[in-house]
Amino acid sequence: MQDFPPNAEQLQEMVREAMRTPGDPIELSFGNSLKAYSLVAFQPLGSICTWTLRKMDGEAPTLIWNISSSDQRVILQQLSSDFKNWNELGKERQQTTSGHNLPLPTTKLYTKGDLRRQQFSNLVRLIATDRASGCLELSRTVGQDEESAVLYFNEGMPSHCVIGLTSGDNAFLELVGWLNGSFSFSLGPGSSEITITKNIDLLIMEGTYLNDHVQELAKLGITPETCLERSVTEISQDDFMAVAQNEQGISRTLQKHIFDLADGKNPISEIVKTLGVSKADWMPAVNNLIKKKLLAPPSLPLNSEDAALATADWKMIEAVDRSLIRADTGVYGYPALLYFLEMEFNRSSRYGKPFSLLIVQIGTKTQDGSGKLVPLPPQAARELCNLISKLKRKPDILGHYQNNCFALILPETDSILAKRFASRLIEVLMGGPSLETIGFSIGVAGCPHEAQDLNNLIKACVQSRQKFGLD
Repeated sequence: MQDFPPNAEQLQEMVREAMRTPGDPIELSFGNSLKAYSLVAFQPLGSICTWTLRKMDGEAPTLIWNISSSDQRVILQQLSSDFKNWNELGKERQQTTSGHNLPLPTTKLYTKGDLRRQQFSNLVRLIATDRASGCLELSRTVGQDEESAVLYFNEGMPSHCVIGLTSGDNAFLELVGWLNGSFSFSLGPGSSEITITKNIDLLIMEGTYLNDHVQELAKLGITPETCLERSVTEISQDDFMAVAQNEQGISRTLQKHIFDLADGKNPISEIVKTLGVSKADWMPAVNNLIKKKLLAPPSLPLNSEDAALATADWKMIEAVDRSLIRADTGVYGYPALLYFLEMEFNRSSRYGKPFSLLIVQIGTKTQDGSGKLVPLPPQAARELCNLISKLKRKPDILGHYQNNCFALILPETDSILAKRFASRLIEVLMGGPSLETIGFSIGVAGCPHEAQDLNNLIKACVQSRQKFGLD
């Protein structure tokens, strides 16, 4: 372990090594007996490199940050900010390792560049790290059209954003989805107009969520000029609200307004203009209406032979699903859960996407005071599964895991977000039956950051368990 943070040459070598051995974590440790750190570069085959910095606190390392970037300059900038006072720890170290001192870049990484090389989320974090004030100008080409945007910063915090007729938080959310284009940053006094009200992390999270809807609608060939038709001719207000219910908090009132105006003649652009809503509002609403089969996406014309081939019997899915689900609890059985876990691990390894595993052990405590648990009564187990199903997202997979245990697979979710879900679940369970008779524990671990294979992921999940009413 070296006693100084890695310099530019060392970071570049870590990138080279990660590219030579894709799928293997490349680690560099630095610090001293009081403060020790571990920097890991992990690059799955064909994916962007993921950098993780942890502070080594005995057997329980603390995650400081996790950044996806194949440009080591981004990591250098972040380390420069995190350890800018490192050289003040002692004159002796400065004298003996002056050639390896962490250099502070003289050229800002966000002065000018391409969004394909510098992701927007990393870009705004760099500006926030430097507490810089000024204007970030962005532009891109979409088809035959040119789009431009401005984003002002006051001491590193985004304050005012404009894209066309959209401004404020909603404009920032759209920028998160800009994967190409150019940018330039000019230092200045910032903006006296304040239209952005949320913090950067929350905006980036919501912008990523919006971009998911953008991509899903694009796959369906839906543009602002698309004329959508209703899939149902008659539906009551109550029935509509029940069908349009969703776990993402998408306004059902807005969905009803869009549904009422979708007559196959009005393009989406006219509906949006009439309702006066932004992309951040209408795109999730339209996507949910299509998923719930309330609106029909445009269909491509096919000849009779192709039309027959393109017709799938989706009811067969229900039969397959029933064969995997246990009748007593209504969730997947243990073998099915292991199968889905392995599939998610393979997808994560191939595309470099994180995922997490959450294990819940719950049961009725025995009367002998040993703290051991016996399985919940069937009705209580089913109610527990219904409770977790209401809290989880639709892509999350809930199933049985060995005795008295349930497991939840959380795709594209790192352990930090998974722990937030676990905290919500703990609050709900603590407010339920008395802990005098019911005990439970919850463990969370993520891949690839806590473990690089399934066996170690499960071990890390078990080792991280928090116990309630069992001690």
